[in-house]
Amino acid sequence: MTLKSKNNLSAMAIIAMIALIGLNGYQWFSNSQLKTQNIRQETELVELEQVQAELEQDYTAALEGLEDMRSDNNELNSLIESQKVELKSQKDKINNLIWTKRELNKAKEEIANMNSQAAQYVAELAQLRDDNAMLMASNTQLKQQNSSLNTQYLNEQTAKNEIEAARAVLAVEKERLAKKNEVLDTKVDMANAIKINFMKVQGYQLKDNGKKKKKSRAKNINLVEVCFTTETNLVTPSGPKEFQIRLIDPLGETVAREDMGSGVLTNKLDNTQVRYTSTGVIEYNNEDTEGCVKWRVNDRLPKGMYDVEIYNNGFKVGNGNYKMK
Repeated sequence: MTLKSKNNLSAMAIIAMIALIGLNGYQWFSNSQLKTQNIRQETELVELEQVQAELEQDYTAALEGLEDMRSDNNELNSLIESQKVELKSQKDKINNLIWTKRELNKAKEEIANMNSQAAQYVAELAQLRDDNAMLMASNTQLKQQNSSLNTQYLNEQTAKNEIEAARAVLAVEKERLAKKNEVLDTKVDMANAIKINFMKVQGYQLKDNGKKKKKSRAKNINLVEVCFTTETNLVTPSGPKEFQIRLIDPLGETVAREDMGSGVLTNKLDNTQVRYTSTGVIEYNNEDTEGCVKWRVNDRLPKGMYDVEIYNNGFKVGNGNYKMK
């Protein structure tokens, strides 16, 4: 082997050794990098699992806190179910931050928010439970008051019905007494009425000088005078007594003019309304008394037979007739 060949072989050996040393160094470096990466991944996985464990623990505690608030109130229980759904949605969002996005800090913030929200839910449920308890107590009190009021109302209604029944009895009795008194009053008024013994009707022609002349023809009569003599009525006290006369023409109509003193009286015997022609007052002294009532004729009267009625104290006390030719 020549010297040149030996030198070439040595150079190649050196190069090979250098390459082998470089390869070993690269492998050591690669292994060191891989080991560091594995350590980092393991550390990250531990942190992920710790955050996941914290999430599970807090989520379970939140659910238990909500379940502790459950009662026989349907509204409250329905709200609990709604809040559990919201917490589940928050948990799923945090799981996505942990395992998909690997945003642990954000996940921890959301866990804190979830815990805060759960605490708020429990506080709201507690307030609602207390409010319901107060409402139930108030309802119980109102029911008791309502029962008391119903009892009071029934007692008052019973008393009212008894009073109404008593009033009905009194009303019937009052009506009976009123009718009895009415009959008695009618009898008293009838007893006080002064009857007529004698009646005379005469037609006159009243002249301008005030003198009057007897006339029998209707066309000449402008004044009708009804004179009468009363019976003695010792029941009636003495004093001025009012008498009404009623002239009924041949057609059955009452001769009357309100502007000349005519009017309407109530016949106490049958409570009918009677129109009268004229009225006058005489002084009665508990003995047979004479008096006259006049009627000034402004309209021409038809000829024929006239019925004449006299009333006192609401009763017809005399009647007769008069013929105008």
